[in-house]
Amino acid sequence: MNERVLALRDAVVKITQMLSGKGIEVTQRGVNAYVKADAAGRPVQVNLPYLPDNATEDLVNAIQGFLDHEVAHILFSDFNLTSKAGKMGVHSMFNIVEDARIEKLMAQKFTGSGHNLSVTGKFFLDKFTVPSVRDAQASGDTNKVIGILMVPLIRAMSGQFIFKEFMKDKMGVVAPVHDRIKDLEPRIEACSTCAEALEIALEIEKRLKSGSKGTGEGEEGDGLGAGKLKGKAKKGKGKGGTGKGKSKSKAAGESEGEEEGEEAGSEPGEGEGEDEEESAGGAGEGEDEGGEGAGAGEGEDDEGAGRGSGEEDGEDEDEGGAGEEGGPGEQPEEMTTGCEAAILSAIDKENANGYDAAISTLISNAAVDLTKDSPYIIFSKEADVVEPLHVGGGYQPRMFKDLSEKVDHMVGPLQKDLERAISARSLATWEAGRRSGRLHAANLSRLAVGDPRVFRVKHESTSKDVAVELVIDASGSMSGGKIHLAAQSAYALASVLERLNIPNEVIAFTTGPIPRNSGEVEESERKLGRRYSRQESLYMPVIKTFQERLRTEVKDRFGWLPNSQILRNNIDGECVEIAARRLTTRREAGKVMIVLSDGAPACLGDSGGLQRHLKKVVKDVESTGIKVVGIGINSSEVQKFYSRNIVINNVGELPTRVIKELRHMLLN
Repeated sequence: MNERVLALRDAVVKITQMLSGKGIEVTQRGVNAYVKADAAGRPVQVNLPYLPDNATEDLVNAIQGFLDHEVAHILFSDFNLTSKAGKMGVHSMFNIVEDARIEKLMAQKFTGSGHNLSVTGKFFLDKFTVPSVRDAQASGDTNKVIGILMVPLIRAMSGQFIFKEFMKDKMGVVAPVHDRIKDLEPRIEACSTCAEALEIALEIEKRLKSGSKGTGEGEEGDGLGAGKLKGKAKKGKGKGGTGKGKSKSKAAGESEGEEEGEEAGSEPGEGEGEDEEESAGGAGEGEDEGGEGAGAGEGEDDEGAGRGSGEEDGEDEDEGGAGEEGGPGEQPEEMTTGCEAAILSAIDKENANGYDAAISTLISNAAVDLTKDSPYIIFSKEADVVEPLHVGGGYQPRMFKDLSEKVDHMVGPLQKDLERAISARSLATWEAGRRSGRLHAANLSRLAVGDPRVFRVKHESTSKDVAVELVIDASGSMSGGKIHLAAQSAYALASVLERLNIPNEVIAFTTGPIPRNSGEVEESERKLGRRYSRQESLYMPVIKTFQERLRTEVKDRFGWLPNSQILRNNIDGECVEIAARRLTTRREAGKVMIVLSDGAPACLGDSGGLQRHLKKVVKDVESTGIKVVGIGINSSEVQKFYSRNIVINNVGELPTRVIKELRHMLLN
């Protein structure tokens, strides 16, 4: 079984306990990774796909990092500010900065989280960023490439090593953005509060929109208008590279307005004229002392930057460019006229759902692919229960008395039989003629001929260094005489083993209620194109633990078991596997498992898959060194699943059949 998958499942249980006080439910079900939030944006549920045993190392690591990332949000994010960022129009940028901040804090608070988050980051880059950039480049959409690379860029600026390495050869691509915000890197790296993350996001947005009004003096602005304008600028004439000329351009709304301004970089010439500009929404008259006829477009932020000069494609009819010596320089090339709006739009579009959504989609897709190929699939184990058997109010002392009267007379003889066999094997023996050990006087004569083998070694049998797990099928088909026979047999065996001081545990298995999952099972099965192996929950009542002795409380459980109302269905494979894992925690060198059952697995799900799974589990358990025997209770079905098996039809067969097999396993 995949130990990494088991470790993840255990980690989720611990994290659930940690977050339960915060009202957060962490679940493992289906094939989708997702986060559910309340109306205020606060997470109320984090779901991870229930991974099959064939899950890859990359996927397990990605899920652990995804879970750590969501826990970081819960612990460190201020969801009031998250909501505020959305209302201020910086939702995407804020998420990018905030994600980098919380991951840094998570890595500082919890050892190991840094590694998990780094691995998940690489998973994101390999599975999402690289193919997305490749597709965008193939389509020639440079702005989309920049939008996709915004997450790696900000995370690289925050100091995350995996992203810094990734961005090393891509900084030229994002230069139109990076050149404007690179001085913010110390603030991004030092960001420690949600409020700071919001301030940085606002500043980045401001920087990227800073071209809406240019200076015309070769300073920070680049003379880009706020609207999306159409038209051509007429050549103006002036001295020293500047002059007042006449320019007409059309806004997207085709409304007209006038604006006076000085054109930078016009041809040397003479004359003064008004700069007439048609702008959307009746922008009216205004003075712009440094742009290339900057004008207000349609008045909508999402229209992006417009142009008061030149063609839509960025080409200008002016034929001088820089003007006479001493005039203003050329416009910066990193963001040409009209590009800002497109880049901002691309950033918002590519990051609208955020890093969390991208990771959850990747994980969900990978989980579907793996689960499709898994021979045994489970929707969820959340409702599975392993606990001491609860003795109901209907229990009567006579229930145990009736059971014990059936077997007490056998326990003494069975004990003596096993004791004699174990004692015979436990006698100490000495092996002489060894080169080391205790000096053996009878062999000292060998020294005369140069033979150093004058020592002997004592060997003692460790036959009792063994632990035994007794597993009882408590399914509906065991009702009536079968479950009584199974309980009697288990009690007799436990009594004999206890008298011999051999640690033993008795555990039963059946099913619990079918969990209500609001159509999630059906949705997952449609994605997978197959049925889940089982949908019901497991219920495994413990009759006696390894640590318990056969005192009154334990005896009451034995008496109650055949009289309880727990007999439902049986999912043998998983239950045998759980019992085996409990057995493997024991320190004893030898381990024996005895399963008392009357038939094949049966429950709501894939019956063929259940039987194949049981066969596989038995082989896997045996491969670990555990000796497994199936005891058929009035049934020979155990022969299909257990290579070592016995069939008994009444408790009287215990001495001749079962104890003989048990003695053989204990002594060999």
